[in-house]
Amino acid sequence: MGLFGKMFGKGKEEKKSCCCEMEIVEAPEGEETTDACGCGRGCEAPFGDAVTLTVLGPGCKRCHELNDNALAVAAKSGRQVNVEYVTDPIAIAEAGIMSTPALLVDGKVVSQGKVLTASEIEGLL
Repeated sequence: MGLFGKMFGKGKEEKKSCCCEMEIVEAPEGEETTDACGCGRGCEAPFGDAVTLTVLGPGCKRCHELNDNALAVAAKSGRQVNVEYVTDPIAIAEAGIMSTPALLVDGKVVSQGKVLTASEIEGLL
């Protein structure tokens, strides 16, 4: 593959992946596969009941406080909780957020313009 093929993605093998970005490997005929991530698409991710908390904000003090509260909930939660902190203004606008900080639980907006306490976030899970 030449220089331009690498730059424009020509000749690349396309990998199948799941919603959780795990690579899907075809199982040999006759073998059963399990759906460990619970997405229903046959991937092998080890976290089926994982919850994703996404904090959206430009990086101000209130946004950091909400992120810290979300991290505290993730640390003491009995199940797997992933925390993401997004500061990209384009991503915030695409999520439909009009007031920051905002909190999303599994991609659904649950709070805007308010710093939720750790106990309030725990109640949303």
